[in-house]
Amino acid sequence: MGNKAVVIGSGVGGSGCAALLAGAGYDVTLLEGQSFAGGRCASLEKEGFHYDFGVHMFSRGDKGPLGEINRRTGGDLRWATHDWPCHIMGRMEFDFPLDITSLLRQFYLARKLGVKYKNYPGAFRLILNLMGGKAVEENDDVILQDYVSRFTDDEVIHLFVNCVSQLYFAQSYRQSSAGEFLWSFNRMFKGASFGYPLGAGGGIPGSYLRSTERMGGKALFEEEAVRIIVEGARATGVETNKGTYPADIVVSNAGMRNTVYLAGKDHFPEDYLAEAEGNSDSNAYVTIKYALERKVVPYPVVFYMPHVAPERVFDYIEKGEPPEEPYIFMPVPTNHDPSLAPEGRQLVIAGTAAPAGASDELCNAILDRVHAQVCEIFPDLESAMLWESRSTGADVRELTGHRAGECIGLSQVPGQVGRNRPGHATPVQGLYLVGADAGARGIGTEMAAGSALALADLLSP
Repeated sequence: MGNKAVVIGSGVGGSGCAALLAGAGYDVTLLEGQSFAGGRCASLEKEGFHYDFGVHMFSRGDKGPLGEINRRTGGDLRWATHDWPCHIMGRMEFDFPLDITSLLRQFYLARKLGVKYKNYPGAFRLILNLMGGKAVEENDDVILQDYVSRFTDDEVIHLFVNCVSQLYFAQSYRQSSAGEFLWSFNRMFKGASFGYPLGAGGGIPGSYLRSTERMGGKALFEEEAVRIIVEGARATGVETNKGTYPADIVVSNAGMRNTVYLAGKDHFPEDYLAEAEGNSDSNAYVTIKYALERKVVPYPVVFYMPHVAPERVFDYIEKGEPPEEPYIFMPVPTNHDPSLAPEGRQLVIAGTAAPAGASDELCNAILDRVHAQVCEIFPDLESAMLWESRSTGADVRELTGHRAGECIGLSQVPGQVGRNRPGHATPVQGLYLVGADAGARGIGTEMAAGSALALADLLSP
């Protein structure tokens, strides 16, 4: 076997990197503090329903970095894709197409969104620029709202982009980097592979760990990392609640701040500590999982855009109060993979944004508004309900150890994307970061997978 690599955390970044390093000849040991794999991408089981801890769809499916890791490691990950993939509801209602590259599809989209005819030229110029995905770096430090305003002041275009920004990055378009949005939008719609993994979201890290073990690595559960051992300015192993694991390299999927705490602040220069503490986090997401005795929602995904002025949709996050009408992202996993529930039954997951660090009281007040809205648009849901399960920011904090309970990790705002996002290498020799906090662009789990690919390329002989 080759050099010893110890990986902390089995989220998409950690499990993907473990599989890639095992394939490159490393002797890999992955340590996971929970009894199950996946971090924010974990899936759980209750009464025959297999449901995601979070609320997920995957913008690039098999054609993106998640599929690339699977191909490189000879994995068994499979995907379901629908066209039409998403049903828009709320301010307007229509089926959103998978492929919007043609002018005819773009005209359809503008008409269904309700763009004013006088605003068509600006709307089409905006779509052209987003689809082209050019000038990403020169727009990294531009606020997305300002970027959209260069092309149009059309209210529904602004509402749509703001809601998509919250879906992509767990933050509003008044905060997000326009360059990051350009990069992500271009790849999502050029690839036209928006989909859902068979076996639920947890099937992704599960597949990667099976590949890791097939190539000689191992994954150990209920092994919570309590210290990264640093000797002579070099990481030499990891101490857990159960034992010590020597390493030639340590790869941390625990996030930038947590990694610093695990290794000890005294091993890092002041500027690195200031960056770790000073970086801002994404919003949290809160979710309700519905187990239904029969099929109620006919769509693979529902995207609900509220009847609220675009600049006010997410004001409630800054105010720390429930929304007057929530934006909702609602995938229906059993419409992609019926095996995730007992025969004839349906699994629905509804999620929305919440402030990072929000109290359980506020999270549940937000979810009460979500539940009321879901029941309004699908009146048969309550009578079909077998049970519901909620996830709040506190649940994310408990699962990940991230103090804010944020949805993604470091926010994708100007100054924290592209070349300004933390890199993989840390000032401690042999200690590397992987996951959504480090070295990649994109949307949530796909950014974490991109990070795993980039780090594996860096470390592979």
